[in-house]
Amino acid sequence: MDTILYFYRKRGLERPEAEPVGLKAYLLIRIGMDVDEGQWFGRRLGPRPWGEGMEGQADMPEWTDQSAGDPKDSRPAEAVGRHGLASALCRPWKAVRQKRDLRKRQRELRAGRLAWEQEEARWLAAREGLIGEMEAMVRGLAREVAEFAQDMDGCRCVYEDSLRKILTGPRDGQAGDRDWERPEGFLPENGLQTGRGGESRLPEGSQTGRGGESHPPEGSQTGREGDTRMQEILPALWRKYLPLEEFQGYAQRFWVRQVFSQGAGLPASPPHFVILGTAPGLPEVLEAHARRMKSLRWFLLEAEWGEELSAFVEDFYTEYGLAIELRLLEDGAALKRLQLFCGEPVIVVDFTGESYMAVPAVPEGSVWLDMFSVEEKRRRILARGKDITYFSMKEIWKNAQKRCNCPVLP
Repeated sequence: MDTILYFYRKRGLERPEAEPVGLKAYLLIRIGMDVDEGQWFGRRLGPRPWGEGMEGQADMPEWTDQSAGDPKDSRPAEAVGRHGLASALCRPWKAVRQKRDLRKRQRELRAGRLAWEQEEARWLAAREGLIGEMEAMVRGLAREVAEFAQDMDGCRCVYEDSLRKILTGPRDGQAGDRDWERPEGFLPENGLQTGRGGESRLPEGSQTGRGGESHPPEGSQTGREGDTRMQEILPALWRKYLPLEEFQGYAQRFWVRQVFSQGAGLPASPPHFVILGTAPGLPEVLEAHARRMKSLRWFLLEAEWGEELSAFVEDFYTEYGLAIELRLLEDGAALKRLQLFCGEPVIVVDFTGESYMAVPAVPEGSVWLDMFSVEEKRRRILARGKDITYFSMKEIWKNAQKRCNCPVLP
């Protein structure tokens, strides 16, 4: 049996919350996560103490004896005059004051560097502890999912948009994409990068100053933005313990039928249909709902039209007496710019997968079936403020109810 792992954001959790929902044909496991950039279930790592300019303090100025006088003034003392002689007599006292001030400054610099080293050590220890907690939770979640699903090979992951990049890293083609294979020594059991002999060490690129103190890499930023390593650790942990494929089967016949039956099967659903695009199992789904259709408009790309669909349109009219109003579009850009003006509520069956297509001016009471579960499209449709019912597989997974509750044992 296939298993869908649906990851969604839920605030206020202390650990991942997994909830199995037993459905007839497949198992749904909803997993709540309270995760954000730089935040893991309420735990946040503070800014790294780069020291607000400490990187320049490794090269402190050395004191030089200037009591011999100004090298620019090579005249003998008797030729300087009365005022110049007094100034020359004061030079040793000025040198003493300069030496005293410089030593005081050196003590301040050493104290500042020591304080920074202590803060850096505390920050590294806090980071090690946070990474350890993250790894323990992800490992525990993987065990819990394996107990629910039994067969991990049949598991597919579905992520809310707000969680996908945080948990899995940038997708292919996005800026900052990396090879997410775990490099050697990157994530040992304690979560820190290790060097020879197993000792922990700073990320590559950190510099070491005099006395063994560490300094930030040249050109690094302060604060959370400067520590991109933490943003890489969670995706690496995720791939280590949950190396599961992301669900890509939205256009398959089974899932198309699920969304179609949820939206078109409502008692108050309008009998007028508008289809944008197509999918392999769509003809069979249309035949299953043909009896309640009063009109059907179908917008297709020219590249999608062929003999098979042409035969289906003819057979549909012969079998059900309903003529499909077909319109062929040149390319995806034309479909994206498409504007629909409907005098009555309609059911829009959307296979475009476009995030920013022009939202048609459909009237209130319409139903939108988003077959590819594009969250940005959902936000744009619902932001119009009209009474439009939206359906997608993500909405179905998010709101699915358990078929039965386990009995409470004494």
